[in-house]
Amino acid sequence: MDRGAGVNGVLLLNRLLLAGCFLPGAVGRAMNISGFAATLTMKGMPYGDVVATVVVMAEVFGPLALVLGLAPRLSASVLIAALVVTTGTLHRFWDYGGLTRQAEQAVFLSHLGVLAGLLFYTLTGPGAWSWQAWWKGTVSPSKPAKATKRQPSRPRNPKPRSTPVRQAMDEDEMADAA
Repeated sequence: MDRGAGVNGVLLLNRLLLAGCFLPGAVGRAMNISGFAATLTMKGMPYGDVVATVVVMAEVFGPLALVLGLAPRLSASVLIAALVVTTGTLHRFWDYGGLTRQAEQAVFLSHLGVLAGLLFYTLTGPGAWSWQAWWKGTVSPSKPAKATKRQPSRPRNPKPRSTPVRQAMDEDEMADAA
């Protein structure tokens, strides 16, 4: 196994694990979107029903884009926005005390870990084992390409420049000059 296959395998595994972080919650929220909207509204989120719809759509379609490697920066940005909204609204551990505070803080910090994974994905991209790489044709061919000889940007030994040749003056000009 070459190094490229190992890197691409890790990038694929990263995408699959990140998608797995979102899908269970997204399915639950999609099955009870009105309850999710009510929870957001009770927590102080303005336009809770609109925000709930947008978050559920992001959490359903975002992981699918992650798995396939579609639009990596856009899909990661949408998931980051949804994660920030839900984490900041639903897991405000500083408002609680005791065991509830510890549980909410653990969820909050785990969401920060997912956020870090999404930022990593944003920077590295989906890798060669993705739909994007297939579409752009950047998937490595089965046979190695022939190496082409690189041409230097300028010659190593520049040719000496010839001095401009003076044109012969005609006889009238020579007579005037004398």
